[in-house]
Amino acid sequence: MLIVNSSAYATPNHIYFLSEITPPYYWIDENGKAQGVNVDLANALKPLLPFTSSLEHMPWARAYQETHEKPDFVLLSLLKTPKREDQFEWLGAVNHMQAALIRLKRKDNAHITSLDDAKNFRIGSIRGYGSASFLQQQGFEENRNLALVTKPAILWKLLYMERIDFALANFETGKYEINDAGFNPNDVTSEYVIKALGADLFVATGLKTEQDKVISIKNALSILKANGEYARILKKWGLEPIESTQ
Repeated sequence: MLIVNSSAYATPNHIYFLSEITPPYYWIDENGKAQGVNVDLANALKPLLPFTSSLEHMPWARAYQETHEKPDFVLLSLLKTPKREDQFEWLGAVNHMQAALIRLKRKDNAHITSLDDAKNFRIGSIRGYGSASFLQQQGFEENRNLALVTKPAILWKLLYMERIDFALANFETGKYEINDAGFNPNDVTSEYVIKALGADLFVATGLKTEQDKVISIKNALSILKANGEYARILKKWGLEPIESTQ
């Protein structure tokens, strides 16, 4: 895995697109080749930009920190939340995400109709994700009814081993993650949709990135939406393009 050192590699006329390994947005296939929405999107943007670009992957918490604190790093898939609204430049919407509490079908005694019900169970989420912060704000406590892990594969392993009762994730993309982790996605079901966690997924960069680069990326994304390439990329990976043209 390549970890970018901004001081060593950053150049005045280059930007780094960043992604974590989360199918169908980014993953490495059996031949060692990067695949997914973010790979195709980065490749489609490259010839439309007046500067060079590259796509790298790194753990989510590190990618978020690099993008938030330093110039010329661009997250290709960041949920836009009220807390993050003023902390990033939002370059263009990519997809809509809706989080749900997902359980094993065989655990048919784990039924909930509210977040208060969920507090009686053990919920898993990814450390650093907005959804994890949301649960903590709602009164969930780590090591009591909340388990935080570093990557999706660990989250799904805990669920399938019944170390947790629910995984908080997007059901649409979670199926890819489950399969990639070596489990059968047909063994799970969405138990409870958390409407408060519905949000658009954006291409975003930190406030230190120069405005001419911000404008160039925004314009390039608009071109991809106008010429149909954006819709083609999402449909290729089984996702529905959002109606927003932001």
